[in-house]
Amino acid sequence: MDKRVKYSISQKTTVVRSILAGKISTTGASRELGCEGKTIRRWLEQYNQHGIKGFKFKNGSYADRFKLQVVRYYFKKGLSLNQTASYFRIPGEGVVGKWVRDYERFGAMGLSAKPRGRKKTTMTKKPRKKGVTPADPTAQKLAELQKEVEYLRAENAFLKKLEALAQEEEAARAQARQQKPSGN
Repeated sequence: MDKRVKYSISQKTTVVRSILAGKISTTGASRELGCEGKTIRRWLEQYNQHGIKGFKFKNGSYADRFKLQVVRYYFKKGLSLNQTASYFRIPGEGVVGKWVRDYERFGAMGLSAKPRGRKKTTMTKKPRKKGVTPADPTAQKLAELQKEVEYLRAENAFLKKLEALAQEEEAARAQARQQKPSGN
């Protein structure tokens, strides 16, 4: 079950204004709401940057240029991920952190949109068996009968060998009985 709680803009505004007025501390507010202090600090940063509009985010996908702009601002100003996310009105600093890691690993190309979901696979056709075409029913029937004949011949040869082995074994037993010395 998802343990995240969504707080309304009025709840966030009330908490931030009471902290700024000195009525409550960030730790007290986080205990009261049952959330982390980091969340309250993010709200404060958002409110200080943009006012009440700071609590309204645009969720979804971001353009590559915007991502690059955010990462460059982060490095240029030396701000925290939280401050950078608040400045650009991005819901969480984790998104900015991922962009920074991608930029450090792959450069600007690492920020380009990546296809989502499974990779597409190409369907390969199985090679056809030579000789018989499925369009010719008589040739197909003939091929099936030839396969059956081959199978029956192999089965017949197997049974003959099995019978020969059984006869050899029986002959060996009979010879062993004849060669036994009598007990008299």
